[in-house]
Amino acid sequence: MPDSTTNSALNNALAALTSSLVQYTGECGPWTDGDDDTEMAALDLFRRRQQLQIARLVELLRDRDATIEFGRFPTKYTDLHFVSLENLYPRMIANQEAILETLKKSATSCRGDEQAEALIADAAAEEQRTLEELGTLAAD
Repeated sequence: MPDSTTNSALNNALAALTSSLVQYTGECGPWTDGDDDTEMAALDLFRRRQQLQIARLVELLRDRDATIEFGRFPTKYTDLHFVSLENLYPRMIANQEAILETLKKSATSCRGDEQAEALIADAAAEEQRTLEELGTLAAD
């Protein structure tokens, strides 16, 4: 049965995802114009995957009649307008690593709650995938 510790852990995961730099890129215009839209398409894919995880977390919390606590974008993100994607990638990678750490802590707090554990595990797998793909984009 879910308890307040589990719901708090789910909300921590939710806040990390909703306030991510990946999500912030969707709230801003493109940083650079380029001949190839591949990078922007990849960022859009990362946002969409993350939004699916966000929706799943919200649905579970809502089903449990728990308070839903969305994160807020940090003020420091406002300094990231008009930077190149090459400048942005290391910051996005660092943010993804922080999200994975939050998900790891959330997973520990959700032990014994199969539904929450599975959801956090899925989110962690998707965020790990995004981290790896960001690494590939940054290396190109």
